[in-house]
Amino acid sequence: MINLGYDTQETAALSAGRAAPATREIPYDYAATFTLTGVIGNRVQDVINVSVDGAFVAVGIGYSFKPFQPPQVPPTTTVIERRNQVLRSRATTPLSLATLASLLDASNPALLITAIESCLVRHCAIDFLYAIVDSASGRELQNQPIHNLAGLGSADGQRPFRPFAKPMVFMPRSTIRIEIIEQSAGDPFANGQLFFVLHGYKLLGTGVP
Repeated sequence: MINLGYDTQETAALSAGRAAPATREIPYDYAATFTLTGVIGNRVQDVINVSVDGAFVAVGIGYSFKPFQPPQVPPTTTVIERRNQVLRSRATTPLSLATLASLLDASNPALLITAIESCLVRHCAIDFLYAIVDSASGRELQNQPIHNLAGLGSADGQRPFRPFAKPMVFMPRSTIRIEIIEQSAGDPFANGQLFFVLHGYKLLGTGVP
């Protein structure tokens, strides 16, 4: 046997290094989407399936909300004139949504109320509770559902995401179940879209054959 200068331990280490699969890290995000109903207490769920090509390491979580918007109708001359009337009078007399809608389009005030509320929601907070469960292991990431402002911040960008205190590792073929409990009611929240994103990276080479 020819000795190339390596002792037994070094040879074993080199052999183990050649046998170990190469692991590569790439940035990756998993997303979940929820369609809300605008009913307080309603529960909606979505499940994220981790693919087989590698483990997923989640380092943070974020969310955003897109309120329902009715179909856009091109404004007519009458609507433009009434809109100008509203702009002239807004500095002197506060207007309710119903009054504003009647000034803009008396033929369909309900549609305009929905449109106005949708615009207001963009500048107001949405309230909901959320819970995250690793379905593969059965572990929950909280002891009870958390209010979104307490756990994630507001969706207007003031605190757009929350980093985890410790990165969470989800093995290939595992599932992540996210449950939302609605706390905001009204037409703007009905059929609105709530988006959750788990920010992190994949460990390629750790997949299940």
